[in-house]
Amino acid sequence: MGKVLIQANNLDLVVDTFMYIYMHPGCSKQELADYCGFTLRQADYYTNACKYLDLINDDWSKTTLAVDIFTNNPAEISERIYARIISDELMGQIFARIYVLPNEDHSTFALELTKEYYPGYSETVYERRSDNIVKWCRRIIEEMNTKY
Repeated sequence: MGKVLIQANNLDLVVDTFMYIYMHPGCSKQELADYCGFTLRQADYYTNACKYLDLINDDWSKTTLAVDIFTNNPAEISERIYARIISDELMGQIFARIYVLPNEDHSTFALELTKEYYPGYSETVYERRSDNIVKWCRRIIEEMNTKY
């Protein structure tokens, strides 16, 4: 995998970041940071998450997926992003484990799987990044439980 392992911990802010960039083509990192209340470093975390999910390109332009999300289902932007996360090879496995075994400790499973998919990071990085994936998956399940 050539993608940067996610650093953004708040899935709702990932959605907000994506929507802002989509609705404000050519916006600067500072404009995004000001809108979301981010530092510039946090703006990088959240735009990298959008890149990981194929929502924006490296230059922040719209991807085919982004255009499809806004064109075909603008009322369900979050749900389409959730579907993209669940379909990701790494995050999908973690999501499935949390969904099927909700009372289990998911941290170790997520940590080991993240190490397998992204070798070469420090233990601290693995802990933080895998924890973020677990947070994202739990947020999706929480949203599913309130809607269905």
